[in-house]
Amino acid sequence: MSNLYFTIAVFFFLAALAVLLVRHTRRLRSARNADWEQLLGRLERVDRSKIATIAQDVLGDGAGEGGVEPQFELDGETISEMLGGLEGLEILERNCQVLIDLAAYVQRWYPEALVVAEQLRLNARELEWHVGRLKGAAQTGNLQTAFGDYAQRAVVIYYLMTQHVLELYTRTSASGTAQLQAAL
Repeated sequence: MSNLYFTIAVFFFLAALAVLLVRHTRRLRSARNADWEQLLGRLERVDRSKIATIAQDVLGDGAGEGGVEPQFELDGETISEMLGGLEGLEILERNCQVLIDLAAYVQRWYPEALVVAEQLRLNARELEWHVGRLKGAAQTGNLQTAFGDYAQRAVVIYYLMTQHVLELYTRTSASGTAQLQAAL
């Protein structure tokens, strides 16, 4: 009987791995087949000055380095107004996938971009986790109390992701860097 449970567990584990592999392969194929204009067209507009303001509230001028703790001056209600609530965070979540695809686009001729693309994937997962926590809080009626902390952390992740992509495009002297900077 225990062999049956083990076999079933292994089957489900392998099935989950297969699903992840298919999903990853599809994403890579779509990123490889996408051209520059399609990638930029998938980016949804966000107010980058508000994103930068929210992120700089945490990051400051080197805050968090050398034992200095960041100062959180923005409250949840202000952050919610600046972002457009949970819908604004969902836009950032979708844009994260485009940022990953932009890094994969550079990877076509600059293989070292793989490191940046993988880091962006990890960052996107973390941002998705924060947004998921906020969606759960919205379902329980606790969105306003949780919004400030989770949303601000998600915005910082997004802000840093955009900076990494811009740095990658600048470092590789990729064409379209100015367009990308304007779009982000």
